[in-house]
Amino acid sequence: MYSLSRGRRGGFVLVAVLMLGTVLLSTATAFAWFARMHVRSASRERISFSNRSMAQVLTRAVIIYIEEARENYDSPLQEWFEPFSFTVEGLGTWVVQVVPLNDKIPLRNLFLPDGTTLRSDLRNTWEDMWTQLGQRNLAPLVLDFMSRGRRARMGGEQRDTHINRAPLCISELLILEEITPEILYGTSEELGLADYATLWSGARINLNVAPVNVMAILPGMSRTLAERVAEYRANRAISNMDALSRIPGFPQRARAGLMNIAGFASEYFMIRIEVLEEGGGGTRFNVIFEIEDGEIVRWEEF
Repeated sequence: MYSLSRGRRGGFVLVAVLMLGTVLLSTATAFAWFARMHVRSASRERISFSNRSMAQVLTRAVIIYIEEARENYDSPLQEWFEPFSFTVEGLGTWVVQVVPLNDKIPLRNLFLPDGTTLRSDLRNTWEDMWTQLGQRNLAPLVLDFMSRGRRARMGGEQRDTHINRAPLCISELLILEEITPEILYGTSEELGLADYATLWSGARINLNVAPVNVMAILPGMSRTLAERVAEYRANRAISNMDALSRIPGFPQRARAGLMNIAGFASEYFMIRIEVLEEGGGGTRFNVIFEIEDGEIVRWEEF
């Protein structure tokens, strides 16, 4: 009897030891996993902080360089807009490119200083844009949405949900129930409002960078003329209005129509920074700045 009890106790002890060992092993494994994850997380945070700091330094250096190097026009053909890369030990390979903006209809510069009256040189372009989008009825409503005035214009409407200021982000237009993501951003088959309009433009659209669909609706322009401008600028920068005369078939009347709305320099620029890490992956930054005072107006990290 004794031996049986002793044997059972020995079995219970063995099972208990095995169970305890299993628990301890599981705990140790979990702790090791947690420690590794913590180390990895800390490492990622350190890398992310280092990349962000490096990107900030690069951004300031690029802004200073562009301020000093640029001429009275901005074209992707100029050397300072070509991408460049370099390697930093411990921080990977960095690819940097500066892109001149002012390429679309300026949502922040639609109105006269009163914040309500649409600029006369943009009136037809604004309406033509909505016609191209198949939403001409939305042209006055969107103006009422953004203008400081509280009186609805013909075909428009004032609502409590209107922001009555320039949007901080183009997606704010989605507050209007009539504006769908498809209308705003387009689809694989159709262009959207974001393909025609931007927040990051001064009063003049830079013809060195504006897409064909935008140039085609500017005063005095057509799709054919826009395509000719795009073909010409692919090989040489357009520095002033006189240069437009060298484009085959470009009429004088078109130059007159563009005087107040088109230009050849940019007030806003984007810096694209990409960090290429070993083993794939990496980090990207899109930084938009205004050249007049070097102010960073948007910072995106991916």
